[in-house]
Amino acid sequence: MSAGETLIATLPKTNGTSIPSLCRQGSVWLRQIPVTLLMSVIAIAAYAFPSLTAGLQLDFAAVSSGQWWRLLSGHLTHFGGGHLFWDVLMFAVLGGVCERQSPRLYPVALIAMSVGISATILLTCQDVTTYRGLSGIDTGLFVWFLVIQIRQSLADRDRTFTCCWTAAGILLLAKLAYEFTTGEILFVNAEGFQPLVESHLSGAVLGAIAAGVADRGLSVSIHPPTD
Repeated sequence: MSAGETLIATLPKTNGTSIPSLCRQGSVWLRQIPVTLLMSVIAIAAYAFPSLTAGLQLDFAAVSSGQWWRLLSGHLTHFGGGHLFWDVLMFAVLGGVCERQSPRLYPVALIAMSVGISATILLTCQDVTTYRGLSGIDTGLFVWFLVIQIRQSLADRDRTFTCCWTAAGILLLAKLAYEFTTGEILFVNAEGFQPLVESHLSGAVLGAIAAGVADRGLSVSIHPPTD
């Protein structure tokens, strides 16, 4: 199976083009990504109700007073409609693919990314008092997805997809390097808030670790140990 086929395999399949058939297949696909759907719904609800945002955002003073859940929930809050739209869109797409590929690892990886990114901000951005957004997790999911696709295309000796996915990875590294060097975040309309490159860098590292664990788990399942 090529890397392209691996990606296509995560999409719902249909045996026809009728609307009922598409709806049934779509329903099956959605049932396979419950964590992604739940988090997306919470993010939208948090934006719709400002009081919920206040109770979930990553407020480091509140965390120090014992509200530890904010280390997880803060990533589901956003500063504006545009911030919410792009973050949730990327999360739904990338999260859906990763959850279907590694359903058991996925929720654990999300918790690790959430806590890891929050801890990174706490340690490296001491002037930041509050944090919102899924962009760090989105970066981690994108790295996870890319690593899996590159490894699959290499295993299949598919030069076309190897070049495509590798180029995407190089572009991501260039983006992160630019952001780290200049302090400016690309492709983000940051009106009313300050994007943090530290969250993207932390997410990328954690995403690579998740990809490594997922790949090892896949290898073990395909080649079970023998006595």
